[in-house]
Amino acid sequence: MASQTAATRSKDTASPIAVHKGHHQHIVARANEAVTHRAYALYLASGSTDGQDLAHWLQAESELLTRIPDIRESSSWYTVNVPLQGFTPEQIQVGVDDNRAMIVAERQQATDGQSRQNGAPSQESLFLVANWPSAVDPETASAYVKDENLTLTVKRAESTTAAE
Repeated sequence: MASQTAATRSKDTASPIAVHKGHHQHIVARANEAVTHRAYALYLASGSTDGQDLAHWLQAESELLTRIPDIRESSSWYTVNVPLQGFTPEQIQVGVDDNRAMIVAERQQATDGQSRQNGAPSQESLFLVANWPSAVDPETASAYVKDENLTLTVKRAESTTAAE
């Protein structure tokens, strides 16, 4: 009976997520790579017709990047809550800069017996973007996962302009 209680408690506890503050080019690069691949697939699907690269890029972004619309503000803090069912904390990366947060969650899918063209296992990816209502201080950012929900908090930046 004690082991069941311990297992239940471990599921209910929050798992901290490392937040890449200010410099998170690898997270942005991963999202751009996914958008590039999708835009190229759209190009091929359109018969490889030149001149539609921007349209393909924008369509790929709209398909792959999910904007986080609900950013809560309390006092001088912003908070976002994102459900990430099926992803472990180790599969989640968070980057925060002055103007936005990027969340990337990726996991390998088990193959279903069908061979893929390149032989690589299938991968499920989520790319989430939160655009802060005003500048934030990335050094104050923290994130954790609890019950398959990611919570990210960051403090609004102090205003540096003095009244003249």
